[in-house]
Amino acid sequence: MLVINAKRLFVAMAIVFAIALPKSGVAVGGIPLNTIYLLICFSFPILFIKAILGTGQLGRQDRYSIYIWLLMPFWALFLTVTLLNGIASVGIYFGYIMALIVVPIFFYVWSKRLSAENVRYLLVCLRNCTRFAVAFGLFLFVLKIGTGQYFSIPALTTTFGAERTLEARMNDRGGIYKLFSTYNNGNIYAVCMIMLLPVYAVIEKNRLWLLALMLTIMLTLSRTAWALLLIYCAFEYLIFNKAISVKKLIVICLAVCLVVPGIIGLLGMMGKDVTFLFDSNLGGRAAYLEYFFDAGLISSTPIYWSYEIPYVSIAEFVGLIGLIPFLMFFANIVMARSLFDATRPISRAASIGCVMYWVATFSDAALVLVPTFIIYCLLVMLSFSE
Repeated sequence: MLVINAKRLFVAMAIVFAIALPKSGVAVGGIPLNTIYLLICFSFPILFIKAILGTGQLGRQDRYSIYIWLLMPFWALFLTVTLLNGIASVGIYFGYIMALIVVPIFFYVWSKRLSAENVRYLLVCLRNCTRFAVAFGLFLFVLKIGTGQYFSIPALTTTFGAERTLEARMNDRGGIYKLFSTYNNGNIYAVCMIMLLPVYAVIEKNRLWLLALMLTIMLTLSRTAWALLLIYCAFEYLIFNKAISVKKLIVICLAVCLVVPGIIGLLGMMGKDVTFLFDSNLGGRAAYLEYFFDAGLISSTPIYWSYEIPYVSIAEFVGLIGLIPFLMFFANIVMARSLFDATRPISRAASIGCVMYWVATFSDAALVLVPTFIIYCLLVMLSFSE
């Protein structure tokens, strides 16, 4: 007789639709109803009620609950200012509400129902789903080069009813297309995989898969991704890791000798030179930095967009008063107290992943785009898990 473990099934579904198939779902009226968002919205009330009526853990004050309390000033400020100013784009506003309010609360409530055994199962699912994303990404990248076409399954690997094709999603780099797997955009894939990389490096025993993940990040052809990968390697192997051996230094040197020519080769394929790496226009982002510098203490602009740099979005649509409260989303990096604690490998790796995303917010955070902030909040939960 087949017995289904409901908790494990939910864990598997959440990780599959967050990491392996994040763009599955349909778009209605320009608003993407991704499967992971639907899963969160339908399961949240049930989890919340069970958490309240269950062991009473929801009311227990721990570091994770204090972290959630720290987010409340931003939530109150964001809702008050944006509702008073008006909503110019319902789809964008829906993205903000889901990413910045619903998703963080969901993962906090879910954490109260996750046993240590289910966390271990979650990590197994995370490893397998990351492998799938890597393999599918490499398959699509090679297929596009070989045939000039992409392969997709609507509503599963792409959002059914989405207005733009895969080619039109800012993936073209001078005739060669970015690797994006099931994330439909190279920059989103790069940011998400950079976040997951530290945890994946802990749970993945096959080093070839780890190298394949790093390769896919390189093949997103994103300057931000390359910089973040370099920063991660520098921090992980030179700063966070106190045990630096001669062997590791030799490996690092060999890696540099391979990566630098690799980047130069990729630049050549894109028809670019080294000056592409030091674009003073920041890939077009410099054009809207004036919105940040012209922002007032409290905004009067109706919310209509989400910029790659979230501080610009917060300054324009909430006001400069919202910047400090927004930074509380990264308070777990300090509060988890595991950044330099090798005895808590998962918590430490999750905190490093959060640091990587914080660095990404100064260039390309993909804040309201699925599944970026879902993965970030998953890492926040894992940072408090040990």
